[in-house]
Amino acid sequence: MHHRYVIIGGGIAAAAAARGIRAHDREGSVLLVSRENHLPYRRGPLAREAWQGGFDLERLSIQPPEFYTENRIEVRLRREIVEIDADHHVLWDERGDSLGFDHAVLATGSRPRRLRAVGSERSGVRYFRDLEDFLDLEHRMGHLQHVTIVGGGGVALELTTALRTIGREVTLVLPDEYPLRRVLPRELGETLLETLRRLDVEIVTGDTLVEIEEAGDVLHARTASGNSLDTQLVIVDQGTEPQLELGEAAGLETDDGVVVDELGRASKPGLWAAGDVAEFPYLALGQLMRVEGEDHSEHHGFAVGANMAGASTPYAHLPWRALAFGGLQLVAVGELDAQLDHQLAWLDPEREGVVYYLRDDVVRGVLMLNVADRLEWARALIREARPMSSADRAALLVPQA
Repeated sequence: MHHRYVIIGGGIAAAAAARGIRAHDREGSVLLVSRENHLPYRRGPLAREAWQGGFDLERLSIQPPEFYTENRIEVRLRREIVEIDADHHVLWDERGDSLGFDHAVLATGSRPRRLRAVGSERSGVRYFRDLEDFLDLEHRMGHLQHVTIVGGGGVALELTTALRTIGREVTLVLPDEYPLRRVLPRELGETLLETLRRLDVEIVTGDTLVEIEEAGDVLHARTASGNSLDTQLVIVDQGTEPQLELGEAAGLETDDGVVVDELGRASKPGLWAAGDVAEFPYLALGQLMRVEGEDHSEHHGFAVGANMAGASTPYAHLPWRALAFGGLQLVAVGELDAQLDHQLAWLDPEREGVVYYLRDDVVRGVLMLNVADRLEWARALIREARPMSSADRAALLVPQA
């Protein structure tokens, strides 16, 4: 069997690639192959909104089922592509079925980093990435009173808040001094810690779990510093890593992701990559980057799909990421790295503020705390990319909406 377009993956980038293809080619055959049990859906709300009043898969769905039938997009769920012959444009799934293609896009996304601890494979140690993880936690929830969350990423913070909202006790074990250590300046990180403490979250900093034993319904855990704790469930959020195995086996150039050009083309003809798995030219910053998040996956997936169908339009979007917990909303755009020169401007101390990330006096990234309406202003500041004098930088401390 041969298809003009094959989309490998079942997330936001995959669904967006299908729309991008159909925006420029109404006739070419399209096949979407996904390991998931469900049509593409949004994972973001799983850690927050889904706990606030019942689970609704239809609300999470990116497009209704009729989108795929009306646009003649064939979908194969619970199937996994395991091998690609890049030279002959053939791929195989786990059943040994082969598929020919003209263009194939890898939208395989990322996966959670595993906890390196003795006993980390026990049934009471879970990760929270997809719908199956949510359904597993929902099933366990009636018997849970205490949960330990390991890691200081966005999922950990949102899930901690959600679990406290429904009355569960939570111990948060942070490997660093504060959450999002690689991104946030210390002052803002401490604000996040204080927000968690107001939610009555037990916080352990500068530590992680190294051993986990299971005794009935209780997990006995030991930390690197020698402390012990008892809990009913451990959820791990130590960040993610791109799923590169398929691209590597196909002989594609990889680095932090599958390396693509500004159109989304990988290093071999007919192969493309989009979303979390792709390392792309971030045109506004002038460097290769891999970006995770729904906004990037949506726009990059659509752009790559359109380019597969002949659009030839460089991807120039400045994607944003958002995190909301405990009454705080963080919205970020551009390059965010705590090792960059940065300035924190409070508009309302510990409630509203902006962090500017600079390299050689040029703003490379902006993080907004409870001032999400300044997103387009922040994008314009990054695109301007001009070196700023000391006076210019001082003026930034009072940003204008």
